[in-house]
Amino acid sequence: MELDEVVPRADHVTRQSRWIAAEPAAAWDALHGVRLSGLPVTLALSAARFLPVVLSGRGLGQLHDRPFLDALPVPLLASDPPSSVVFGGLLQPWRLTGGEPAPELDAAALRAWDAPGWVAVAMDFRLTPGGGGTRLSSQTRVAATDDASRRRFARYWRVVRPGSSAVRWEVLTAAELRATGRLR
Repeated sequence: MELDEVVPRADHVTRQSRWIAAEPAAAWDALHGVRLSGLPVTLALSAARFLPVVLSGRGLGQLHDRPFLDALPVPLLASDPPSSVVFGGLLQPWRLTGGEPAPELDAAALRAWDAPGWVAVAMDFRLTPGGGGTRLSSQTRVAATDDASRRRFARYWRVVRPGSSAVRWEVLTAAELRATGRLR
């Protein structure tokens, strides 16, 4: 599955990638083995971001040690080992307590969703063989469903984007270290 099938026109896009001196299968296993406990920057930023949710009683247990890919705020849409994994869903991240519960949608329903008050978010991790190793990349796309949500998200994103990018870099680095045997 390609991100164009989920969020074809995005208001915001971030991209990160790194080359790993390992075959795609090893990089895939390493990516799936990255745990929150091994991501200090991610844990600190997540704790700060989700404190209002936890204090409201809605997010208890969200920050315990588990695989990073299982802790994403949007559900898994597709997995094609060892090439790609795609996540996507609806969010209201500018709301301190996380907003309304979002319906779980498949890629086509998410692409078609137009109810105001939401952003559609799609994120992937792609593994491409080459150069005697693997290029591990991540892309995140966000598209608002209306102008008011676009403005709300833009304000939120100005504050959160550096941390969001830092989380992706930390995950890519942890996957590289695991795949090359420099981190267990």
